[in-house]
Amino acid sequence: MVGKTTKGILQMALATIAGALACTLFFLFVVSGAFAVLMPNPSRPQITYGEFPIRVIFELDGEIQTIEDTVIAEFTGFESLGTAGRYRVWTSRLKSGNERLVLLRVENEGLVTEISVFSGLPDSYMGDFTWRSRWEHESSIRNVRFFGYIQWENDDLISGITISPEEVWEKYNLRVIEVQHSPSIENTFGWRRFIPRWFLSSGS
Repeated sequence: MVGKTTKGILQMALATIAGALACTLFFLFVVSGAFAVLMPNPSRPQITYGEFPIRVIFELDGEIQTIEDTVIAEFTGFESLGTAGRYRVWTSRLKSGNERLVLLRVENEGLVTEISVFSGLPDSYMGDFTWRSRWEHESSIRNVRFFGYIQWENDDLISGITISPEEVWEKYNLRVIEVQHSPSIENTFGWRRFIPRWFLSSGS
């Protein structure tokens, strides 16, 4: 009887230890996202570099002006999203060396205010529509919400708030007439070659 009792206690102890170990492993590899380092990278893009001219036509104080630049988009590798897995990383910069497409820069008592326009997302330019469809991308770059007001002071960004075109016109007598973005390229990402192009470019 004593032997059976000892055996039962031992089994319960082992079960408890096993349960604790399982919980610990679950936390380490699932909750913390550590298991993501063991997950494979998504497919590498066939095209990893692209240059995309962009042209902004706007009116300032009754005068029609134009600025032109080129968005350079480049694939830089992969990063982890924890439990969501790994994803492709794209970066972008302007060929001119400027940080933004600035339409107006006003300085008043050390406070520098800039009015700029959105230059687009590098993954969308490069045909990587993992997070959004081509239709969503093309709709977004035509949306006036990308017309932004950015406030700088002593070269340090202190806020990046967007204001309406109406407010920009009232304060600065400035309005964007048209932003001419370059179209996205057709890229290949492994599994995408098996999906019809019409499906990838649809808005569904």
